[in-house]
Amino acid sequence: MTESMTNHDLAGRRQEWSLVCARCGGIFDLGPLVFGCPACASDGLQSVLDLRFRPRHPPTPLAARAGAAGLCRYLDLLPGGEADDWVSLGEGGTNLQRSRIIGPRLGLEALYFKNETTNPTWSFKDRYVAVTVNVARRFGYRRVVVSSTGNLGVSVAAYAAAAGMDCLFIALPRTARPIVDQARLHGARVVITRPESRQEVFEHCARHEDWFPVGLFLDRPVQNPFGIEGYKTFAYEMIDDLGRAPAAVLFPCARGNGLYGAWKGFREALEWGWAAAAPAMVGCQPEGANSLEVSLRQGAERAVELPRIESVAVSAAETIADDHALAAIRESGGDALSVSDQEILAAARELGREGLCVEASSALPVACLPRLVESRRFDPAAPVVCVLTAAGIKWPAHLDLGGPPIDEVENDAGVVDAYLAAFGKGRNGRG
Repeated sequence: MTESMTNHDLAGRRQEWSLVCARCGGIFDLGPLVFGCPACASDGLQSVLDLRFRPRHPPTPLAARAGAAGLCRYLDLLPGGEADDWVSLGEGGTNLQRSRIIGPRLGLEALYFKNETTNPTWSFKDRYVAVTVNVARRFGYRRVVVSSTGNLGVSVAAYAAAAGMDCLFIALPRTARPIVDQARLHGARVVITRPESRQEVFEHCARHEDWFPVGLFLDRPVQNPFGIEGYKTFAYEMIDDLGRAPAAVLFPCARGNGLYGAWKGFREALEWGWAAAAPAMVGCQPEGANSLEVSLRQGAERAVELPRIESVAVSAAETIADDHALAAIRESGGDALSVSDQEILAAARELGREGLCVEASSALPVACLPRLVESRRFDPAAPVVCVLTAAGIKWPAHLDLGGPPIDEVENDAGVVDAYLAAFGKGRNGRG
């Protein structure tokens, strides 16, 4: 990796993209700055860098973007997005499914589920990782390292395989075995470490110049300012599908990267005249890991860190959210809510009746929805979107949610007829 390679690969984009320090306001050219603001670092301080996009020409309107699908529909709005050299597995372009059961029960006429389980590795992380891996390739990297509870690690493994890159996945003992095996299937090397060691191991690997760290967008010694841009496509797709921005978007949040990235997209849509209004962004977290809710209620300027807890919503049970997500909620006039494990599992069961199989963390928006309806006045006809971030099949231990019993039936016509007749008497969840 050399500076000349970077300049050659990214020359056409330097006038559009820059990295901006959240602390000192310093502005830097697009480059592999994964250790925060260089100016702050020289003063012994740490600060997060955020990408700023200033297109040289007005972007093509949504209605005129014919042909490409998914993220490829918006490559001119993404860093590293060159159509002739974009590594893709078909990410993005996920279905916006109208609720048949939950919406009517809550009096919402236009409740939609953004079904991210149909992404290539069955989670919303594919949007983040697709952008990150393509940017890393353009910077000259051929190896990636990731630390993850599950979804991010699998996604990085898959996209690294597609890009011909080596991948090291740092996982936890509690990471579900199907996730570990899927990452290995894609060729990733998986190492298991204790929760208290995970970040230190990741940061140590990141110091090796040949490894690109696929971290989070967070004020940490190692950070990823690039992948968050992939989440902007949530906004583009919702506006494109609905013909307007939703009234509210409910997002499962650990750090809140997805929520903040979507908010960046809605802000751009306003600026470019793609939408007349932006939605209220609602962060949904498990009780005890509700950094966003606690921070809002306390009026804290920065996200409050909480003690570590265990939750059925493994992917969302982090100690602290990102300051940018907190700011996005405030800027959008949104809110942050939290619910118990029992409410989360009940919501996952209800989504199953809608035909959707999601991991426990992905059920957070549906679990929080009744509280949101109670706390604010909604136009019942206004569209509301719950983002369902990942598939439940990756966490088989969480799938036994009290559905109909498993029965055994003999190969006997009379026995089968009696069994079928029982359906009309309330057995097996019917009747």
